[in-house]
Amino acid sequence: MKKLFSLVVLTAISFGIAGSSFAQGYGCMGNNSPACQDARKAFAEHHGGAYPEQYYNNWYAGNQGRWYQQNNAWRWEGVNGDRYERGDHGWEWRHHHDHDHDHDRH
Repeated sequence: MKKLFSLVVLTAISFGIAGSSFAQGYGCMGNNSPACQDARKAFAEHHGGAYPEQYYNNWYAGNQGRWYQQNNAWRWEGVNGDRYERGDHGWEWRHHHDHDHDHDRH
């Protein structure tokens, strides 16, 4: 019984950490499956009670996300993980799926 309880707790903790990004990603947009509902709840727990659609409540260049300021610089964080920020070559998109850190320049 202890092993089963430990497994359930470990799974819940893992899902809570991963669920945050799962909830904000397009996999859960418009999806009310139990997994997505749990992921949105986990996201809200880690973002001051704000659910993804409340936290990422702005639009820029056709993308849902939010503007925020970090180290005196403004950045755009998209609900899909993309960022738009000032880089070495001016404003640049940094796509979350680019593992080699190549950037689209705009």
